[in-house]
Amino acid sequence: MNDQPDPFELFGLEPQTAAPSSQIASPQSASPSISADPVRNVEPADSPLPSPPSGGGGDQYVSVKGGGSDGGDARRWLFLLGIPLLVVIILLGSVGFWVKGKIDPGDAGDTVEFTIPKGATTAQIATSLAEKKIVSSATVFEWYVKWKGGGPFQAGDYTDLRINMAMGDVVEVLNAGPPPPKTVKFTVREGLWESEIRALILAKFPTMDPAALDAALNNTHPSLQPSGSSNLEGFLFPATYEVAEPDVGNAQKLVDQMVLAFSRVSDIEGLPDVSEKLKGVAGKKVITPYEALIVASLVESEARVDEDRPKIARVIYNRLARGESLGIDASVLYAIKQRKENLTDRDLRTDSPYNTRLKTGLPPTPINSPGQESINAALNPAPGDWLFYVLTDKDGRHYFTNSFSDFNRAVADAKARGVF
Repeated sequence: MNDQPDPFELFGLEPQTAAPSSQIASPQSASPSISADPVRNVEPADSPLPSPPSGGGGDQYVSVKGGGSDGGDARRWLFLLGIPLLVVIILLGSVGFWVKGKIDPGDAGDTVEFTIPKGATTAQIATSLAEKKIVSSATVFEWYVKWKGGGPFQAGDYTDLRINMAMGDVVEVLNAGPPPPKTVKFTVREGLWESEIRALILAKFPTMDPAALDAALNNTHPSLQPSGSSNLEGFLFPATYEVAEPDVGNAQKLVDQMVLAFSRVSDIEGLPDVSEKLKGVAGKKVITPYEALIVASLVESEARVDEDRPKIARVIYNRLARGESLGIDASVLYAIKQRKENLTDRDLRTDSPYNTRLKTGLPPTPINSPGQESINAALNPAPGDWLFYVLTDKDGRHYFTNSFSDFNRAVADAKARGVF
C-alpha cells in the first residue's frame, strides 16, 4: 500500500540502492531476501543510512547528523578561553583609560613658575614637573616624550606652564624654550664722563652696591687700555643696554657688557690697527690706538653735527703736527670736573695735564665716552690744513680756517649774531 510512511522521509535521508519497501517482488523470485547484513551495512554518522528492509527482524540502528559529544566539548572550550580573553580586554581598556587621563587630565589650573637647571635629564625634568603638579605622572610623561618625541629641553625659566596641563601642551611649551628674561633698559649717551656714568648706573639700579661698582670699574681691563692703568674713561661705550632683571644688581656684568660693546665697535672701525692707517697724519708723531681714542673723545666733546667730526679731527692732528696746544675747552671742564657754559680765567689757569689751553699734546686719557661716529672721524680725518674752528650757527655747525685773523673775525661775527 502506498499510504505507509517512508522511513527515509521521516529522517530526512536518501535511499542508496535498495528498492522501496512498498515494491512487490517479481513473480519469478523464489522468496524475498535481504541483500546484506544490517550490521555490516551501517554507514558513518555523517553519511545517509539505508532504510531497514520491510518486515525484517532484529535491532536496527540509525545515526542522526550532529549527534554525539564533540559539539558540547567545543562550546565548553570556547567558554573557558573566552573568560580570560574578556578579562584581558577589560584590563587593557582600564589601563588605556587611566593613561589617557594621565596624558590629558582636563582643564588646566593656575600658572606655575618652572625652572630647568643646566644639565637636567628628561627623567629629572619629568620628576620636577610632577612635583609641581604640572603633569600627573613623571613616568607617563617620560614615556610620552619617548613616544611622541620632544627635547632635549633648554635650561631656563618657563612662565607658561600650568597645573594639570595636558602633556602634549607641556611638551610644546618646553620645546619652544624659555621666554627671554625680562629686562631693564639703560641708556648711556655719548660724551659722558666715567664719573657721570657711575652716578647714572647707581640711580638706575638702586640695589647695586657702590663698592662693587667701583671694584668692577677699577678691575676691568680692556685690551687697548695702557699697561698698569685702571682708568676706564672712554671704554664704557655709549648705547642703550637691556639688563636682565636678575642681573640689575650685578655691577661686574654691567661693566663687562659696556666694555664688550666698545670692543666690538672698535674692531669694526679698525681702532686696534690705527697706527699704520694714521701714519703721517700728525707729522712725525705715531698715533697709538689709545691716543686715537683720546682724539675721538675730544671730537665727541666739540662736534654737534656729524659732518663736522672729521674736520675737527683734522684740526687736532694738524695742531699736534705743529706742536701747538689744542685749546679745547672741554678738556678744561674735565680737568675741573664741572659742567658749565663759560670758563673763567681761573678755570683756564688750572694746572692740569687735561688743560689743553696750557699744555701741548693730547690729554693723558680720553675725556669722555665717544660714540661710533666720533671714533670713525678720529680714524678718518677729513683732508685740510685747518688750525681753527668756531661755532657759526645755533644748529651746531662750525666754521673752519687756517688763519688766526680769520678765526677772530668769525668769533666776532658769531657773537654779534647771538650764536654764543
